[in-house]
Amino acid sequence: MDATNTEPIYDLLITERGDVIADAAHAAEQTRLKAADTLDFRLADKAKDHTA
Repeated sequence: MDATNTEPIYDLLITERGDVIADAAHAAEQTRLKAADTLDFRLADKAKDHTA
């Protein structure tokens, strides 16, 4: 890289490799939503109320 290139290193990495941080944040959010949906125990409470 020469001294005339003033583009920040992060922008260069995004251009070369994609925005890994944004991709990781998106994957984390999708995992959080899936886990919240999977571990939703409110359905178990409703079923218990109907059997009583």
